[in-house]
Amino acid sequence: MTDSSRPAVVLVHGAWHAPWHWHQVVDRLRNSSQPAVDTVDLPSCSSGGDLHDDATAIRTTLDRYDDVLLVAHSYGGIPATEAATGHPAVRELLYLSAYMADLGESLGGFEPADEPLNIHPRTDCEMLDDGTVIMKPDRAAEVLFHDCPDPDSAVDHLRPMTLAAIGQSPDSVAWKEIPSSYVVTTADRATAVSVQRRLSDRAGRVFEIDCGHSSFLARPDRVTEIIDQVLSTRPTT
Repeated sequence: MTDSSRPAVVLVHGAWHAPWHWHQVVDRLRNSSQPAVDTVDLPSCSSGGDLHDDATAIRTTLDRYDDVLLVAHSYGGIPATEAATGHPAVRELLYLSAYMADLGESLGGFEPADEPLNIHPRTDCEMLDDGTVIMKPDRAAEVLFHDCPDPDSAVDHLRPMTLAAIGQSPDSVAWKEIPSSYVVTTADRATAVSVQRRLSDRAGRVFEIDCGHSSFLARPDRVTEIIDQVLSTRPTT
């Protein structure tokens, strides 16, 4: 049974990922015995859903709690932005090298103006027979998990994603009405650092971690510290 009265941290994974990828942070947060911790399994990476199905899944998780810090990574920032809009439980959003999208902005539309793209869909990704797409293992290890202690396990837990979600935009934008923070990962090979810095201008607070795209595996202690800091200073009403 969920104790909805406890502050909760809800974690949203990114494209191709799974709740497993949060396990280092989940363990650390649960060991602190402070917040409740929950993860969302996005339908776009598990059951053929699109971005709006992802937002619905996030809202279903949010409905279990009265006081939430919603943490989203990479692509997960877009459905989280939609899901949190108007939800009474969400006190703050934390975007972790995430796409803090506005209306009309989609994952496929964020291209850096001053640095090369690190993910090239035509060569780095594989289209499967069912219409889903997945990043090739060797490129995933190099781009997503290059500084993680066990990149092979991280790659093994990746899953195909529906192509539709990549081109969709949020129907509503929570960060315009809910306080937000942003974490820039300064050695990121997936979400361009220049794009992260541009998006972080939309947030009220900005943190930096000197690591690659998957900070929750490469620097889980620091990610947990930031979550704890944001949790302890977020609005409570």
